[in-house]
Amino acid sequence: MDRSSNEIWINADNYDDWETSRPLLFRDDMRDAFFKWFRIKSSDNVLDGGCATGVLTRFIARGLDIGTVTGFDISRHFVEYGNNKIKEEGLSTKAKIVLEDGFNLSFADNIFDVVVNHAYLGVLSDNVAGLKEMIRVCKQGGNVSASVSARHFPEINWEGECPFRGNERLNELIEKQEKVYSEITTASVLKQDTYWNVMRFPKMFAMCGLTNITIHPYASGFSYNDSYWSDDFKKYMIMSGIGREIEILEQQRQNPLYAENGFYDDDFKELIELYKCKQNHLINNIHNNENWAWNANMHYIVTGTKG
Repeated sequence: MDRSSNEIWINADNYDDWETSRPLLFRDDMRDAFFKWFRIKSSDNVLDGGCATGVLTRFIARGLDIGTVTGFDISRHFVEYGNNKIKEEGLSTKAKIVLEDGFNLSFADNIFDVVVNHAYLGVLSDNVAGLKEMIRVCKQGGNVSASVSARHFPEINWEGECPFRGNERLNELIEKQEKVYSEITTASVLKQDTYWNVMRFPKMFAMCGLTNITIHPYASGFSYNDSYWSDDFKKYMIMSGIGREIEILEQQRQNPLYAENGFYDDDFKELIELYKCKQNHLINNIHNNENWAWNANMHYIVTGTKG
């Protein structure tokens, strides 16, 4: 078994990455659909694998009646942060996050009614081993799911009619930077299983003995003008979301591989400054209807039953 992906995640503490992106996927008005696709009943005992800060864990907890949900992660930072969020949201009677190595879970066999995860199996160095552990702790007749995201899925993006000066150049640089990122940040660099890539998960589920397999595609979308989101969340996305992008770019700027692949220090400098200009523009024009722009990303959920 290849456990090398553990070294990538054991000290992870990038909280804002999860707290800004995952609420876009798991919206409260979509809970009924997700419970149907994950096959969760309100009375179920649920396990959420590789839950990071527990956005999905809390989402599930809010839909349970007498059921409970346990998230696990290998990062102590995520476990502590996630349990604090659970307490803040008054969900401690329904949810908790525990420290676990997904390749060697401490749970007994056959104890969870439902086992789910989002973007967890795909970052493992041995997807089959991670899936088999989740199947092991699921009850006979219970259901195991994986919610999958991938950078190579088609993205729906409309730049809109934003009066921010420099928006067109910003998007040009983002596209250029992301192309270089995909060239130098490969699955092998990230210690990810290169054979069972995310598009092959349904076949992997069948190979591991799961039956009654279903596949449900869905999209996550966001716009600063979308009335679903509160002003507080929009401001959080502007400050923390764009702020995190800037922080990542500052880190990547130190990597000589970017320059070797045609994205130079001056490109980083210009991109960072344009992100700061956009951030300032958006925070000062939170209700400006001329700022229409939105994007959506594709995902899918595969679910199978343990025989």
